[in-house]
Parts: sequence; structure tokens; C-alpha cells
Amino acid sequence: MEAHRRILAGRSRPAGLRAASAAGADYGVSDRPNWRDVRWPEQLHALTVQGRRVHYAELGSGEGAPVLLVHGLGGRWQNWLETIPRLAQQRRVVAIDLPGFGHSQLPVEPISISGFASTVERVCDLLELEAPLVVGNSLGGLVAAELGLRFPERVGSLALVSAACLAPAVLAGGRVASSLLRGPGGMIARPRARHLLFGGLLRHPTRIATDTLHELTGGSRPPGTVAALAALSAHDISLELELIAAPVLVLHGRNDMLIPCADAERVARTVPDAELVVFEDTGHMPMVERPVPFNDALLRFAGAL
Repeated sequence: MEAHRRILAGRSRPAGLRAASAAGADYGVSDRPNWRDVRWPEQLHALTVQGRRVHYAELGSGEGAPVLLVHGLGGRWQNWLETIPRLAQQRRVVAIDLPGFGHSQLPVEPISISGFASTVERVCDLLELEAPLVVGNSLGGLVAAELGLRFPERVGSLALVSAACLAPAVLAGGRVASSLLRGPGGMIARPRARHLLFGGLLRHPTRIATDTLHELTGGSRPPGTVAALAALSAHDISLELELIAAPVLVLHGRNDMLIPCADAERVARTVPDAELVVFEDTGHMPMVERPVPFNDALLRFAGAL
């Protein structure tokens, strides 16, 4: 088995409950505009891709390249609540529910990474997203990279956030992620339970607002989770990364328990035109854990800051 393929999650140890107090002033602090001030029902839409409904949120406008956001395993467009309003001040921003997740229907064909990439490409075409910055987290990072490889003419640039590009067999981490995003309901209100429930995804869950955690969880497990986990495990693009032609920003939490930070460093070394940003004392979802510096990094990469 090659060194980059893992059956276990990353080697970072979980933070203790008391460590949250030393996480830094920007940890869990919402960016501005605040996502809670957006009338989200007015921003929600759907389109049809290969006979199936695909849901998405859209906000903002601007002359620069649009931004397309792709969530991770077990997620939905709400994973980007802390990202959309800030970027939408200067750019058109679209966040989709992948087929089988959120409110998007399962695809006709069996779920696959190439199928996800084809859906994203079709969404770009239907919504006339010209050369977008495609931002993908975890599973979504792998989908974004696949998009860049299969449809290079469609992509302007890529941002790979805690991306599973070198860990297609991270089965344990995938199970952790999918189980955590099922909606533990009232347990979120209790700090100790919150820490236990989300400690595999977030470095300091008690520092994240409970309403944000409620939005991250989608109730029952999405129907596409099991098939997407199998697709993630089987899809290996590690030998193709050097063929990505688009500029790439690699963003990763130093203490990601699901995908080791060393993988992000390797991706940044392998992709010809790549830049690496590492967030200290941060887990698998830096866009939720450190929204302000995360959004700053994206906007700087996009030439909008």
C-alpha cells in the first residue's frame, strides 16, 4: 500500500475541553456581514441536471470571477454560511448541495467522484459561471481537483480546503465526518456533549456558536453518504495532481484529525502553481473555525483584497 493511502484518520490528537479558552481571539468569530442577517430563503434555488434536482444558494455580484463552493462528506451548502456573505460583497457566490446531499436528489447513475465533477461542471454551464474560483472542502476538495483535471477550460482557479486529494482511503475519518453531521439535536446546547460530538471535525467545538452547529448538521444522514464514502475511498488522483493547470490555493488546519496537514503540504509541492495556507490550532473546517482569516485568504487569492 502506498504511503499516502490511509485506513485511519489523521494523527493529530483531539484538543482538551479546557484548551478552547486559548484558541485565539479569531476562533469561531463570525465574519461580516453576518450570515444571520441574510434572508436565506430568497437566495435558495434549484435546477435540473441529468433529470435530477440540484439545490443551491446564490448571493452577490461583481465583475471578478464568480465563486463556487462545494461541501464535504455529509455536508450541504450551509457548511459555507460563514463564507458566502463576505465573498458576496465583491463576487457572485454559488454554494451547491451535491447530489444525494442537502436537498439535492440522488443522481441517476451510481455516485462517483467523476459524476460529482460532471454535475458541478453542468451547474457552471447552466448558471453561466465563467472561469470560477472553485472552493472545495474535504470530499468537495477532491471533487474540485477532479473538475480541474477533467474540465480545465471550466475552472479559473481552485481552493482546496482540507481536501481528500491524497487520502482516498481515509475510511475512519469519513465515518467520523458523516456521523457527526447527522443532527444531534438538543445535545448541541451542552458544552461537554458538543465537544464530544464535534471534536473529530472541529478543534474547539465549544467556541463555535450553537446556531452555526445546528446549520452544519442536516438532521438525518444524507442518502448519498455511504455511496460517496465508497467513491471517496476508491478514487485516487495523487499521480495526476501535477497535471492541474489552474492556480491552486491549499488551505488546511494544522490539527485536522481526518486529513493530515502533511497531505496539504504534499499537494502544495506537487501542483505546479500552488500556494499553501495553514491555520494553526484548527481542525477540519477552517471556514467555520476561523472565518475571518479564512475569508481573507480566499479574497487575497482571488485578487479581491
